[in-house]
Amino acid sequence: MTLSQPGWLILLIPLAAAMWWWRLPSRGLQALRAVVLVLVLLALAGAVVRLPSRAGTVVVVADRSASMPPDAARAQVEAIGLLQDSRGAYDRLAVVSFGRRVVVEAAPEGEGFSEFAGEVNPDASDLASALRTGLGLIPPESPGRLLVLSDGRYTGADPLAAVARAAARQIPIDYRAMRRPATGDLAIVRVDVPLSVAPEEAFLMHAWVRVPHRQTVRYELRRGGTVILAGDKRVESGTTCLSFRDRAASAGTRAYTVHVEGAPADPVPENNRARALVTVRGPKPVLVVTPSEGSGFALLLEGGGINVEARPAAQCRWRLEDLARYAGVVIENTPAGDVGDDGMMHLAAWVKEVGGGLMMTGGKQAYGPGGYFRSPLEPILPVSMELRREHRKLALAIVVALDRSGSMGMTVPGGRTKMDLANLAASEVVGLLSGLDEFGCVAVDSSPHIIAPLAPVTDKATVQRRIRHIGAMGGGIFVYEALSTAARMLLKAKAGTRHIILFADAADSEEPGAYQALLAKCRKVNLTVSVIGLGTPSDVDAGLLKDIASRGGGRCMFTQKPQELPRLFAQDTFVVARSTFLDEPTPVRTTGGMASLTGRTFAGMPAVGGYNLCYLRPGANLAAVTADEYKAPLVAAWSAGAGRALCYTGEADGPYAGPVASWNDVGHFFTSLARWTAGRSQELPRSMLLAQELGEGLCTVTLHLDPDRASLPFDGMPTVTTLRGRPGSPPQSSRQEMAWISTDALQVDVPLGGEETALSSVEVPGVGRRTLPPVCAPYSAEFRPADPERGTTTLEHLARATGGARRVDLGGMWKTLPALPRRVALAPWLLLAAVVLFLAEVLERRTGVFAAALGAVRFRRKAEADEAAPPRPRRRTRRQRGRARRAAEETVEQEVAAQPPADIGETLRQARRRAKDRTRRPEP
Repeated sequence: MTLSQPGWLILLIPLAAAMWWWRLPSRGLQALRAVVLVLVLLALAGAVVRLPSRAGTVVVVADRSASMPPDAARAQVEAIGLLQDSRGAYDRLAVVSFGRRVVVEAAPEGEGFSEFAGEVNPDASDLASALRTGLGLIPPESPGRLLVLSDGRYTGADPLAAVARAAARQIPIDYRAMRRPATGDLAIVRVDVPLSVAPEEAFLMHAWVRVPHRQTVRYELRRGGTVILAGDKRVESGTTCLSFRDRAASAGTRAYTVHVEGAPADPVPENNRARALVTVRGPKPVLVVTPSEGSGFALLLEGGGINVEARPAAQCRWRLEDLARYAGVVIENTPAGDVGDDGMMHLAAWVKEVGGGLMMTGGKQAYGPGGYFRSPLEPILPVSMELRREHRKLALAIVVALDRSGSMGMTVPGGRTKMDLANLAASEVVGLLSGLDEFGCVAVDSSPHIIAPLAPVTDKATVQRRIRHIGAMGGGIFVYEALSTAARMLLKAKAGTRHIILFADAADSEEPGAYQALLAKCRKVNLTVSVIGLGTPSDVDAGLLKDIASRGGGRCMFTQKPQELPRLFAQDTFVVARSTFLDEPTPVRTTGGMASLTGRTFAGMPAVGGYNLCYLRPGANLAAVTADEYKAPLVAAWSAGAGRALCYTGEADGPYAGPVASWNDVGHFFTSLARWTAGRSQELPRSMLLAQELGEGLCTVTLHLDPDRASLPFDGMPTVTTLRGRPGSPPQSSRQEMAWISTDALQVDVPLGGEETALSSVEVPGVGRRTLPPVCAPYSAEFRPADPERGTTTLEHLARATGGARRVDLGGMWKTLPALPRRVALAPWLLLAAVVLFLAEVLERRTGVFAAALGAVRFRRKAEADEAAPPRPRRRTRRQRGRARRAAEETVEQEVAAQPPADIGETLRQARRRAKDRTRRPEP
């Protein structure tokens, strides 16, 4: 036994002194107390014993990358289940899954494993990091094994680097190979394109295709969504080159897709399609997102000499390769719903991370009424859009009717349910209202449940807390019950504006009843209804919801993304409040900040016909302000991260443009604002050259310096900011510092995923920022053609170097754990024994039960011994002894008298001896 904290033994001295001073009534109790104190001291000192044991930890390392077979996840879960069922009481099982990221799915001391839940990004196979993580889960000096369930293909660091660490800890690495067949794989090996070309320049593209056997290959080349070349070609086995020719047009980025098809039984069809991006150099245009075709505002900018592309939001694509085509984006009075949450997230990231420019103009479909409050774009705008109480003209009464049917209990990405997000959306409405307003909430399934009665909004926190606790129930939403209950609540409202927001599932809305008659009565009492439908306009009940909104005098909005619900609820509240767009002619005045934006003050600017009431953010540049009671910003701008954002809150083109539309300087005014938004072209000095090169799954960015320089041309180490975007996911940003690779060059490697586009910008301290053309990998590196035996060879090498093996029978794996000395802490057992003995001591002191039991045992044993022993003579009394002595003397005298006379002296001596002998003998 060893002690991990022997310092506690110093307490033996004061404890011994205390026991000597305060003695217990008996020696037994004193000894019992001493044993209790010794046990406690040993527990505090960390008593540990080392015992040989096979109980240990098995860590399963599961490959969840895209190269795995389609049924790999099911097979891995079954294998882990076999290990769980066969482990012993003291065995521990951990699960690690990996792709580009490594996730601990189940810890050794956890509750067990049921299914994979972590997000690993299947675009890569970081096997090396997964092995390091698995080794870290096995406690030191404890038996353990790693079981790798993988095809053995990896990206990034070599996993064989983990062999030395595993071997040093005597942890074998076992494996079970799981791979998809690769025989007969027709694949695009790589696509060679120039990263950038000049306008109107003709260029070639080469697609290198590996063909498993002689066959006819059908190929197709697309530019964007347009097929520009297609055909068939008879090719021999091996690698062949398909060449394509195209001509660059205007400046921007062009996306190309090459697709090949061969034999129908292709085991890896994912590598039959490859992407490539080509950037056309030159001045980039400005994208104007217009509410309709033929925007006068876009024509105005074009007349001012700006290269403009104008199109409605429905025709815009918000991927990074599309945004990289433009110097700036102008959103002209367009609702946020037309841009979409994905589009706004990509726009915001493009502005903040890589230096894009954004300008927004006002109108009834912009800012708050347009749904931009709490949207992804709001944080980068130099104005805020909240509803302030002091600027409200009319009181508002709103009742929110929420669908709480069973379908609302479904989980959405992010871990929340649809009901959670609907509750959050209703809470947003409460947050927008003031004490002048009234609010009520009713949750509906097959019957209505009033969550918050209609009342003035005085205690927002309490109402919001009630709403957030609404749970999904069974059945569908009964529409008539929802509308009639909400209408009855609003009839008691004191506010002049009364409104219902009906939230329903577009595929599960039932029992509309006589809703037409009900809505007709509502309109007569100035009560309006808007509908927010979870689904699409083509869902089975979408027509009913549209008709309800039309008859109710409100709006109908659909979304398939529950995450958009808070923004849609806030947007409808803004529209109903109507105080955030002031549709009256308003005088304005410019400030000194206008000169810093445009180079002119534009003094004497005429009035605007209406504007969106917003508020200047701290740190923003106020260039023009309204001259009414609100003193609200009309033109505000600031730097948003690496980019620029500008807001013009008046309507640029439309019925509320006002006198400014006929102003002589209106063209110069708006053109100057747009030019500031787009910024200047980014160029590095001639002493620096920035280049990027594509490799296998990597983009290498290199900064070359003039070898004849006298000193370093920058103040600090350059950094590369990379913005990555993939379809259906929010953009991700990362930042890396460049490293020296020679005396005249710095470099950094940017990993590329299969479906993502990477847009990098280089910040050179003291020089400036340069945005590079967007790049992409042809496809995921997981589908890269490779030797099918390479992965198995890697797994075999890992096993052979660490003493592992290929595992078929997983149930017996626990018995193969090495028997190693295991440290067993005795503290719990010592404390348990101390508690038991202390309770025994207390019981003895209170009752004496143990002493009584011990005395009874001793008495019984003595009695049994007495019964088994021979009878002992009784001890005579003093009187009896005197009588015996006198009787002996008389006997002696009689014997002497009976003998003949002789030597009288000798006779007397013999008589005395005999008398003494008799008196010494015990009597019977």
